[in-house]
Order: sequence, then structure tokens, then C-alpha cells
Amino acid sequence: MTVYQLCVSDVESCRTICICSTLEIAERELFKARDRLIKEWKESHERWTEEIASSCKKNNLEIFVDDSYLKMIKNLESNDYRKWNNYPHEVPWIQAIEILDK
Repeated sequence: MTVYQLCVSDVESCRTICICSTLEIAERELFKARDRLIKEWKESHERWTEEIASSCKKNNLEIFVDDSYLKMIKNLESNDYRKWNNYPHEVPWIQAIEILDK
């Protein structure tokens, strides 16, 4: 019997989100995990941009633009999860695991 482990990993860690009985369920959960990451990154990008712009204006500095969150979002936009490459940042993935029946 094959089950599908859904994980999210980055350069320093890996965590299991769930174990699914079918690939279809695993894929559905994978896209949910991807969408949560993208939402979190968009919110972080907005907060970061506001904080940096405010700090730069306050100190009469040129505004620094950091597009790392936008790159992370772009790396996971495709629906072909087998081609996702977001190293060293988080990326969800699926691993098939064979369970032995007795």
C-alpha cells in the first residue's frame, strides 16, 4: 500500500504536514500549504516594505527595496509542483511511501 507524505522544508528544517491515502488528497493539501505560504509572504512583504519606507523617510535615506519575498512567491506560482525550486526558502513537497501490509 502506498501513502503520500506531505512535507514543508527549507535549508534548516523539514516538517510533516500530513500523511494522505491518495496522491489526489496529497496534491490538494500541498496546494493549500503553498497558498498559506504565499499569503504569509505577501503579508510579510507588505509589512517589511512599510517599515523600511517609514524608516528611510524618517532618516532622509533612499528607500531600500527588498524583493526576496516576491521572488519566493514567484518560485511557487506554478501549478507544476514537481518543478518548484525555492531553495533555501520553504517549499512544500510530496513523497510516496510504501507501507507493508501483513
